[in-house]
Amino acid sequence: MFTFYKNALINNLCEDYKKEFKKDLDDKKKLFELCMRQQAIPFFCTYCYNGKGVSINYVTKEYREYINGRFTADDCDDVHGYTYQLWCNYKKDIHITSDITHIMQCNSTVDIIPTHCPTIYISNKSNVTLNAEGFNTIILYLFDKSNVVIENLNETCSLLAYKYSDDCNVSLGSQCNGKVKQFKKTLRL
Repeated sequence: MFTFYKNALINNLCEDYKKEFKKDLDDKKKLFELCMRQQAIPFFCTYCYNGKGVSINYVTKEYREYINGRFTADDCDDVHGYTYQLWCNYKKDIHITSDITHIMQCNSTVDIIPTHCPTIYISNKSNVTLNAEGFNTIILYLFDKSNVVIENLNETCSLLAYKYSDDCNVSLGSQCNGKVKQFKKTLRL
């Protein structure tokens, strides 16, 4: 964790995060919530993937009580009522129940309940099959060499996919009847 903090400082971590990171260094819950903020997730997942941050093994060992459906954080972005979950190194089905979900190094089928409209971050070579029905508008951020197959997307659903790597992929399955738009974005850390 100290190495992750040191690398973040070397790469110009903003002053607000620098202060919070240092203050929360000994509080797992607060560090977890800091890393689940939407503006922090790209930094966290990219540093993990590039070996400059915490490893997947570290997260699954040291933060096991906070990942894979065991914990839901609230208001990480100071948005009242928003919920956040992290799935890491998970190989079973994931049922999205949070507003913001980060999926790291998972090989899973992801199901989204009707009218939920989540924001999903997928990173660290994840392979995800996504299913959604019933008036959903899904925002998907995809990093590194991660892949998503949108297998079942009801015609009442739409999905916006932002790809932050040339190596990530979004493909449409046979039951993808909803609107899907894909955008290439530049990752700025």
